Amino acid sequence: SIGINMPAKTVVFTNTRKWDGKDFRWVTSGEYIQMSGRAGRRGKDDRGIVIQMLDEKMEPSVCKGILYGDPDPLNSSYKIKYNMLLNMMRVEDVDPEYLLRASFHQYQKEKDAPGLLQEAQESEQKASQIIVDLIPDTPQQPPSSSDNNNGEDDDIPKKDVEQMVSEYYQMDQQLYTTQLKMKQIVHQPQHVLKFLINSNNVGRFLDVVIDDEHFGWGILVKCQRKPGTRTGGEAGRNASKAESPSSDYTLDVLLQCVDRHFDTDNTNKSRQEDVENSNLLWRGTVRHCRSIKKNDQEDIKLASMRVFTIELQNIERISAVKVSVAQDIHPIEARRNASVTLNEVKKRCPEGIPLLDPITDLKIKDPNFTTLMDRAKALTERMSSHTLSTTYPEQERHQLVQLYETKASYIQRAKLLKDKASFKPGDDVPVKSIQPMNWW
Repeated sequence: SIGINMPAKTVVFTNTRKWDGKDFRWVTSGEYIQMSGRAGRRGKDDRGIVIQMLDEKMEPSVCKGILYGDPDPLNSSYKIKYNMLLNMMRVEDVDPEYLLRASFHQYQKEKDAPGLLQEAQESEQKASQIIVDLIPDTPQQPPSSSDNNNGEDDDIPKKDVEQMVSEYYQMDQQLYTTQLKMKQIVHQPQHVLKFLINSNNVGRFLDVVIDDEHFGWGILVKCQRKPGTRTGGEAGRNASKAESPSSDYTLDVLLQCVDRHFDTDNTNKSRQEDVENSNLLWRGTVRHCRSIKKNDQEDIKLASMRVFTIELQNIERISAVKVSVAQDIHPIEARRNASVTLNEVKKRCPEGIPLLDPITDLKIKDPNFTTLMDRAKALTERMSSHTLSTTYPEQERHQLVQLYETKASYIQRAKLLKDKASFKPGDDVPVKSIQPMNWW
């Protein structure tokens, strides 16, 4: 527990969180068992003493998981590489395939195979039970009496509905991928920093997504380079090349959010006091706060304005709108005024808040971006003229696409599970094309 492989009479936890390279998290049950198990010296102590110092509030479920949770799973890290195979082939009377079959790695794969096949079968059954035609396929415009076609049914055959939704879904996925590539180009520092880094840009509206949770529009408070980036001589420069340049900057953004405490505490006792106290907290994190549910009056009452620290990749869209923000946003009144301003701008722009144009404003001259824009435009036009769009209203179309997406996810999961269950020795060896050597 202290970096020395020896027991101790007493083990003291000064903190129940640890830095894992990305975030401060609770220690796992396996880590707690490993460190606390050193308490007590064999032959000297009748018992070991473990002292746990709590420096912050801990939910009972978290404490129970640390103390009584299952240990970390033991998984083989056995990796098959070319050097290992060649070295085994050099040894006489050694069968590499037998050694691979006898490894703990292969044992775990074969042991998990029946369970994986069972899960794959269950996923296939769930997929077969989903019929992508739960909504009556009545066209938006009722057919006239002249189009009766001698009593024949004019509705779309059920067998064609799923195929129609499949085509629409594939185009939607292509559009999403295209927009994601466009976003990666737009968010490159050389394009967006001039609209974020200077003090003149404080108060700009930013659309923010954190850990796949859409918080919506917020107000920029500060943008700065992370301390220590691009330093450290040659070693620091080499290390920085492994990361995206956009990770060198952090932004403080005022976002409307709801404290997750209200999702678990449903009692009315001291609820009003908690609502008032939540405004005292000015710093927000995804672990403690969530986005406001759309058109949820209860969430609107519980909402507060807090400062989130994000990176460039968390920005979904950049607005051309800028508002004045108080220099000190710690007081409650300053953050409330910012929230009122944000709501007023949304109210005055019912068709959407104006955005920065990637060509005229951001000055993006990358030919790949132009190609992606043309592709996105073509896909959008094809989707709007597709039979699914002209036949079903938006709400019904959305429900059909959701049904197909759920069914497709079950089918894909079943395929992945079957592939994983049919693992054979040597399947994880990376395949490389071997070029013939030119001896002349």
